[in-house]
Amino acid sequence: MMAATYHYVGTYDERIFEREFRDRFGKKPRYNANAIPDLLVLLRLINRDTSITDVRWAAYMLATVAWETTSPVTQFVQAKNKKGKPLIDKAGNAVMLKRRAWLMTMAPVDEVGHGKGRKYHEPVKVATLADGSVRVTEQDGDQFKITASGAISKLTKGAKMGTVDGGAAVKAYNDDTGTELAYFGRGYVQLTWWSNYATTGAAIGQGLNLLLDPELVKTPAIAYAVMSHGMLTGDGFANGRKFSTYFSGKSRNYVGARAMVNGSDHAKDIAAIAEVFEAVLLAAGPNRPITFAPPIDSSLAGMPLPGARFTSQSRFFQ
Repeated sequence: MMAATYHYVGTYDERIFEREFRDRFGKKPRYNANAIPDLLVLLRLINRDTSITDVRWAAYMLATVAWETTSPVTQFVQAKNKKGKPLIDKAGNAVMLKRRAWLMTMAPVDEVGHGKGRKYHEPVKVATLADGSVRVTEQDGDQFKITASGAISKLTKGAKMGTVDGGAAVKAYNDDTGTELAYFGRGYVQLTWWSNYATTGAAIGQGLNLLLDPELVKTPAIAYAVMSHGMLTGDGFANGRKFSTYFSGKSRNYVGARAMVNGSDHAKDIAAIAEVFEAVLLAAGPNRPITFAPPIDSSLAGMPLPGARFTSQSRFFQ
């Protein structure tokens, strides 16, 4: 496949995308038909993001979300006898069995366990100051100041971010008048640590909103902006790693790209999912036989502009 095939400026047709998704993922263990509406919301966000100009970038975002949002889902399936025939009770009703399965949800989720055992698990207190900045007090008494632009400075000498999980809160924390909030992983790519909520929020045009209301990260628009910004720039959760490191010209490194999110954890599993999503996107985008006008969609109307790179001419969030 020529590298030029991957460069694509345009939208992906939802009808073709959904058909290809069902055909290619339908028999895979994580497949969940109920996730399709959320998957299509994510596709619309990709369509509106004028900075996503490479099929491989879109494929890796979709694969990451498929993996990171996989959650235990309760299902009811009809019981069958030893010969594989559906069981019916005496009243003629189907005999249903309840089971729990780990399936893709394609929607922003909370981190499993809320980061228990990690230094960002314990809540902090957040107080808005008169000058518009914010004070964060951790349970060990360390305090920090965050400006409206997301700049962080220490208010207590030798302050270090993070506290021991399960430790006792000191008097300075208990006396603080701020609102108690927790910054475990949320979203499509699990944004963690209060400092990342602050800096990432500022970077995507949200000021300190994510710090003041961390649940915002679970709205699709914000969750997407966090993921797209991080993978494009290397900021925040991506730890300096970005799309161009793994996908540029003929370079196509789905395994290595996992480092943007979580080292090499399940890198090959996610790469395999990305390969399938790449085929789905190629069929729905540059390789589609007929160009369809994008559907008129108001499902995301009124969502906030995530950052300066989304211009007033962009379809994103309009």
